[in-house]
Amino acid sequence: MKAYLTVGEMGSLFGLNVQTLHYYDKIGLFCPQLRDQVTGRRKYKFDQVYQLATIRYLRKMGYPLEDVRIYLNSRSPAHTMELLKERSAALRAQWQELMRIDEAILRKLQFMEKKQGQIHWDGVSRVTFPERRYIPIGSEEILYMKDSFYFYPTIAFYEENLKYFGAYVSGPDMGEDLPEVPEATESIPAGEYLVCFHRGSYDEIPAHITKIRQENAELRLSSLTVTFNIIDQFVENNVDRYVTELQIQILGI
Repeated sequence: MKAYLTVGEMGSLFGLNVQTLHYYDKIGLFCPQLRDQVTGRRKYKFDQVYQLATIRYLRKMGYPLEDVRIYLNSRSPAHTMELLKERSAALRAQWQELMRIDEAILRKLQFMEKKQGQIHWDGVSRVTFPERRYIPIGSEEILYMKDSFYFYPTIAFYEENLKYFGAYVSGPDMGEDLPEVPEATESIPAGEYLVCFHRGSYDEIPAHITKIRQENAELRLSSLTVTFNIIDQFVENNVDRYVTELQIQILGI
């Protein structure tokens, strides 16, 4: 094997481009042992491949360059073993979080597929639901900071002048088993509900709710209206084509 390698040759050994090696040199992470004072050409001593292999090893494990630098300056068997244990724990935590997100995505997909098959425009119907669970989120001011808003179907609750939100996690449209979620969940009561579908902007929903209540004034209805986003801003760019399911529990006649 050659005693010295050019930048291109070293890059070819590791599948790295020349710009990456130049950057490593610039930040002092991995520097060639020889540099021609006239041409500026750099050459690495062959045994430097072991240092670059270590850098590549750490980068493949996901370490940022600054952590790689710290490791290179403090290597020992004990330190390496501790580093590997810490990295393994971090990767397992990341994997568990990714699996939790994947489960949420699959539940949301199942919800959308099932609900789209139930959409109808022939007025208000009566439907009996079991208890359903959701993660309470709160007002719109904090809605967009919550991960659950992005991964689970959105529920909006209308009660008199109040509007607040939740993330739907279990029920006949999502699977009855409750997923592993870090947040505490609350329930939507089981019972018979007036159900209809709303097409269009969310701003028009309060007027639609008022209309339903007026047309069913003979019934004793809950003051709470529960709405489920079926086609929303995540899947449709035209607000006129949003579809929301409206549900009002019937308490008696």
